[in-house]
Amino acid sequence: MSPSEIKAVLKNSDTTLMEMLRFVFSSVLKRRYLLILNVSLLLMVAGLNFIIPQFTKNIIDQAIGQRSVNELISQVVWLIVTTIALGDVNFVSTYLMQRLSQESITEIRLQTYYRILQQDYAYFQNAKTGDLMVRLTGDINSLQNLISSDTFGIVGNLFTFIAVLGFLYAQNWELALAISLTFPVLFVIIRFFRSRIREAFSKLRATSSRISNQLQVTLTEIELIKSFTTEQQETANFEAIVAESNRYQLEATRLQAIFNPLVTLVHTIGVAIALGVGGYFVIQQRMTVGDLVAYLSYLTLLQDPIRSFSRLLNVFQTAQVSYDRIKEIMAYEPAIIDAPHPVAFPSPLRRGTQLTDVTFHYDMGNVDALENINMMIPIGQTTALVGRSGAGKSTLVRLLTRLYERSGGKIMFDDVAIEHISMKSLRQHISFVSQEVTIIDGTISENIAYGTPGATEAAIWNAAEQANISEFIRGLPNQMATQVGERGVKLSGGQKQRLSIARAFLKDAPIVILDEATAALDNESERAIQHALNELMRHKTAIVIAHRLSTVHNAEQI
Repeated sequence: MSPSEIKAVLKNSDTTLMEMLRFVFSSVLKRRYLLILNVSLLLMVAGLNFIIPQFTKNIIDQAIGQRSVNELISQVVWLIVTTIALGDVNFVSTYLMQRLSQESITEIRLQTYYRILQQDYAYFQNAKTGDLMVRLTGDINSLQNLISSDTFGIVGNLFTFIAVLGFLYAQNWELALAISLTFPVLFVIIRFFRSRIREAFSKLRATSSRISNQLQVTLTEIELIKSFTTEQQETANFEAIVAESNRYQLEATRLQAIFNPLVTLVHTIGVAIALGVGGYFVIQQRMTVGDLVAYLSYLTLLQDPIRSFSRLLNVFQTAQVSYDRIKEIMAYEPAIIDAPHPVAFPSPLRRGTQLTDVTFHYDMGNVDALENINMMIPIGQTTALVGRSGAGKSTLVRLLTRLYERSGGKIMFDDVAIEHISMKSLRQHISFVSQEVTIIDGTISENIAYGTPGATEAAIWNAAEQANISEFIRGLPNQMATQVGERGVKLSGGQKQRLSIARAFLKDAPIVILDEATAALDNESERAIQHALNELMRHKTAIVIAHRLSTVHNAEQI
């Protein structure tokens, strides 16, 4: 994303702070008991912080002033006891806050993850994997910073700020008024830097997604990179993205490096005013030394909330950028959804699947990929789809599983229209075996049983027997418990294909779709697997996609 595109996103974003807080704290409010307990503890922290300077004042004015050892010991003991109590309350508050934060953000992460999985197949053809990963990790973590002891500390800090400021005005309104002159300056500084820091973090987050995308592409296509010796080219591409990220990081750091010293300068000016005016009042005997020391302690308590507000500025700016990206996912509505009252797949099918004037075109153009397709797929028979690449064979079977939605026409399973059938029920009744085999990073057993929860070990072995891969599995040291590696890197193409066939055997769906299932295999592997495929299609409604007529000569209709 270029800087101009980022500015356009920021300009068009209607995200408000309250909108983001409502989204994040909707999960927090489900845990009210933890929230109320935390707020109560934070108020206790504020109260204890308020009491401690009084012990200092008493030590200076009473114990030392009156040269009373007993008073000195008493005040010191109370100071230590109060400090220990403050530490204990802080510990409990921090622990419970982390628990509240972890439970709440886990709920948001799961909601976002589930929302992504709910999207249409077409959504994932446009989305970048690395970008989605950053949104589920980095962006969610940024939102988690909103549910932290620092954020909730605002409650205690706000209470402290109001109580201390009121107390200071009651003690000496002239000194309190002089110190208060620094507050508008702080407000102006924070207001000035807010939008600039947000834009810097937005640029940085965008480049983080690009880095993640580049890493994902590189690590998943390492064989291609090695084969074409493009290591230097890929390194140069990655270096360019990292350099851009570094620029944006330095920009954000520069703004923070200016912002933080300015805030510190204003705080120091406040202390200088307190020392100057307060010292003058001590000389004039309008204040005691203990009053001035306590006043300085209260000033620190007064400035701490302002410091925390300025620190939280960065948290809110980063979180708001992240929320914009999470909001995009939550706001995206899938085009293919279940009917208001979906029905189950008609089982058993009695006649078959009827396509009438089915038309489809992709969003990227108005040219029909399929136009007025009319065909009947009878039950218990094999129907072959043969044609050149790009003719629409795979598109047609994706319409049958509603991965795509037709642009026109009707698809009927017996007398039930496809849009009236629950997508879960529809897809549970269709097995799909493709030349692009998907293997999960797990054991052989987990790969065969994927999509069939609760499958017994006997059923998994039986599926392996039918797929003609059981002998290979028994020859492995760990047999079914053998790890196959990421994307099945430890298996050959034929072994991966037979695992996917075993998965289809275990699913035992009445409709089987074979999409060029042997196209990527050599002749010997194809012959070995074809027998397993023939067994898979026995007594099933089969739809076979192929380039060559020779591979589908046994089909009842072509």
